[in-house]
Amino acid sequence: MLKDQDEKLLKMAEHIIQYGLNPNDKVQVIKSEHDKLKYNVLEGNRRTVTLKLLNNPDLIDNPQLSKLKSKFKKIHDENATKIPTEIECTIYDNPEEADIWIKLKHAGQQDGIGTVTWNAQQIDRFQEKVEGVASTSLQIIRLLENSKDVEDDLKRNLNKLPVSNLERLISDPSAREVLGIKVNNGIIQSNIEEKEVIKGFEYIVKDMLKPDFSVKKIYTKEDRSDYLSKIPQNCKPDLNKSSEKPWQFNTSKDDNKPVATGKTGTSIPKNRTSLIPKSFKIQINNSKVNQLYHDLQKLDVSKYTNTIAIAFRAFVEFSVDSYIEENKLTASKDGRTKIDKNTNLRTKIIEVSNDLESKNLADKHICKGIRSAVNNSNDLLGIETLHAYVHNNKFQAIPNYLITTWDNIQEFIEKIWINIK
Repeated sequence: MLKDQDEKLLKMAEHIIQYGLNPNDKVQVIKSEHDKLKYNVLEGNRRTVTLKLLNNPDLIDNPQLSKLKSKFKKIHDENATKIPTEIECTIYDNPEEADIWIKLKHAGQQDGIGTVTWNAQQIDRFQEKVEGVASTSLQIIRLLENSKDVEDDLKRNLNKLPVSNLERLISDPSAREVLGIKVNNGIIQSNIEEKEVIKGFEYIVKDMLKPDFSVKKIYTKEDRSDYLSKIPQNCKPDLNKSSEKPWQFNTSKDDNKPVATGKTGTSIPKNRTSLIPKSFKIQINNSKVNQLYHDLQKLDVSKYTNTIAIAFRAFVEFSVDSYIEENKLTASKDGRTKIDKNTNLRTKIIEVSNDLESKNLADKHICKGIRSAVNNSNDLLGIETLHAYVHNNKFQAIPNYLITTWDNIQEFIEKIWINIK
């Protein structure tokens, strides 16, 4: 088992430590004929071996597997209280009785009585449910599903689309250029009119749904170039038709809008685990800031409190810097203070709020509240608090405080990014 599975056993061990054993799939055993106190495993041998190694890494006695042994010892030493020492099993009177169910699990669909394997699109949809963000191919499917410009017959057949072919095509930068899209941290974005983008994908998806479509058409870069050149011109997006603002494809089944539209007052869920609510959608064209945004939507604030506090502070400053750069703010509103990369964060936040308010880009009460907060050393959004997250090694962030701070600043951040092209 060690020779055959090697590092896969380690991955299973890590999963068991994190989540425990699968309650939907018990180890199946039969009593030993030679020792009434022991059992022989009929189904679940990998789990059994992994559990044995978690409890006793010294069972790995092959010198060639010394690295694997060291890794198991590390897991054992760091998680002594989490390692299962006994498990619940299904006990059979004879192996033939177990064989019926083992075959049902491993021998395929068997005309419907066996386990039905998910196709790639079903896997993508499940991943979306778990992680809240869709794969690039599923984002395209959602765009077509939600569009009024796509015919119903095509929508009904989207569940049959081989998404691996679509993924292969859009992984090519030249294909993305032809289709008028970009992929930023897994999110598809475009500054071309939505109707034009849909036109290109509608043609491609129809083609990929044809019985005679083969991956050979798009297998290599040269193949993809040939394929793209044969798309009729009237089915390609007109790249000269720019949208008013950059937009992004729907990344979740709960999305109704591709990006923030400027409307405020978005409901903020209080009982959440992440700093930034997953329902909060903004378009961020800076890849570094965009990555922080997505990380702060995924990480559990109660588990990674200090990490999130530091990332939050960076996210706020990078957002403000991006607005200053986009809107070419070089001096304070009264002209007395120069604004550049060396300007302190308090001043930058104040001047951005002043600029938003003076241009009627944000509610004056929001801007006034932001200015008041950053000037108050006792406020959760006070600059001293933000600085302490990074520079004070004795200052511990508090999860609930961080979430409250985000709730107070969310509309301000939204207005910043809405007004960055």
